[in-house]
Amino acid sequence: MIALHCTQFLSSKDELAQAIDRALRRLAQKSEPLVNVRSRVFPYLDEIAINFDRAQFDSRPPAPPVVVGETKLACEAAIVTLSARNVSVRGVPLDLHMEARDVVFHQGRNGNSEVVLIAHKVRDGQIVVSAAQPDLENAIVEIGGREARPHGIVIEQVRLTMRACGARSIAADIEIRARKFLLRAKIDISVQLDIDGDFVAEISKLKCKSHGAIGSLACSALEPYLRQLEGRTLSLKSLPLGEIQLRDIRIAVADIIELTVDFGTAQS
Repeated sequence: MIALHCTQFLSSKDELAQAIDRALRRLAQKSEPLVNVRSRVFPYLDEIAINFDRAQFDSRPPAPPVVVGETKLACEAAIVTLSARNVSVRGVPLDLHMEARDVVFHQGRNGNSEVVLIAHKVRDGQIVVSAAQPDLENAIVEIGGREARPHGIVIEQVRLTMRACGARSIAADIEIRARKFLLRAKIDISVQLDIDGDFVAEISKLKCKSHGAIGSLACSALEPYLRQLEGRTLSLKSLPLGEIQLRDIRIAVADIIELTVDFGTAQS
């Protein structure tokens, strides 16, 4: 759902592209245009192409708009694509590509009577999110180092090892070497994420092992947080997807970690 911040639905492909562009700029920093809409006969669209390549997502996304009352047909798109290559999500480097076919959009209104664009039906779609393990290591050094610096701790090295434990299961081992003044420590953190057949994700097997006095203190400090996360679950079906349903999720691990999500609306 996208709040278009206008009180009447748009009357041309250019107006629609500009409205979506303005709405999406609340999410990311990028100087180039974000949206291109192709259409020969509006409101029947050949393509909506969204380009977030090299954008930075530094803040939390806003809460999705709440639609008040009934919705009605707004437009249809033969294909909707989203490219987000070399993006940074709060310091984490990622690539993302989405493609959805035969998309039917509805329009609704929020509490301010502004138009909300809703993906009502999708014949089929796919999202692929990927990240390189070395890039994730560098992100851990940068983000972890920023948090540790006020405590006089320097993170010298991070090694991340990830492996697939099944089509929907991934395990990670994180080795952190840190220093405080002249004292050095090695901390090993391990975790596993599993997604079951009902699309419920569960965190398990969280462990922290350490070598050295500083490492023991670090693991002791982390222990309460690890206990809170151990066994925590999230039903991916509970995400606000409207009529759109998850169909399959797959995880592949090599030098690049890749998460693939298939989705669409139920066939009537």
